[in-house]
Amino acid sequence: MSKTAVMTLRVPEEVRQGLVRLAARFGHKPAQVGARLLEEGLRRRDFPLIDLRDTAGGRVAYLRGTRFTVSWVVQALRKGLGAERFAHRFDVPLAHVRAALAYAETFQDEIDAAADHEAANRRWIQKQDAATRPKRVPSGAIRLRPKPKRRH
Repeated sequence: MSKTAVMTLRVPEEVRQGLVRLAARFGHKPAQVGARLLEEGLRRRDFPLIDLRDTAGGRVAYLRGTRFTVSWVVQALRKGLGAERFAHRFDVPLAHVRAALAYAETFQDEIDAAADHEAANRRWIQKQDAATRPKRVPSGAIRLRPKPKRRH
């Protein structure tokens, strides 16, 4: 668990009310939601080319203006696709790819966890697809049609 520090902030009443409503919506305490929003605001300031979006799996970092997660970009680059080649292949500015790498380096644990989560989802989908796919009959094998049911 990371260290925390107590900090008192004065905010306009409307901001406080909005924070209370948001916290109630997610079932958290206003202080927890406020701390998360503050942290995300600092991340956005440090990494303006990265968006943090709500997904079914929680908050996820994306390249701004794309549907690419930072963890997916990093995985592609780890598999040997260079940053310039990635940018060209997916028509993304090179600055965005470099921002993804910088973000991933700064928040390595978060990106590794997201990659693990994505891999688990991919395995689950493949398993579901395999279960619903018809079994292949070897070429040259005789296919028998099922006998029609007799009606009485």
